[in-house]
Amino acid sequence: MSRLFSAICTLTLLFGAAVYAQGNVSGSWELSINGPEGVINANADLKQDGEKLTGTITAPQGSAEMTGTMKGKALMLTFSMQGPQGPLEIKVNGEVEGDSIKGILDFGMGMADFTAKKK
Repeated sequence: MSRLFSAICTLTLLFGAAVYAQGNVSGSWELSINGPEGVINANADLKQDGEKLTGTITAPQGSAEMTGTMKGKALMLTFSMQGPQGPLEIKVNGEVEGDSIKGILDFGMGMADFTAKKK
């Protein structure tokens, strides 16, 4: 009985560690955004605390603070970037697969797909 209990505890710990490692997006990322006027390269630094995400995105238009969540493989972030006609609220929805992310940026007036690779 003791061996069975030990085996169950070991499997639980291994499974939990694998799920946590797959869903952790903390670190630096290189983004390639397919904007309406061509590809935009950006960098993001993310910090994950459980399901809570915070970070900074740096693009040719400037830098912005981001906040959001990570639930399973689903990444959701929001940030505001200064545009020619004032602040532009941007929503990011992506799916994490290991060291890469694919998703959509919603600018309110349009959308752009993006990919990201962990540095």
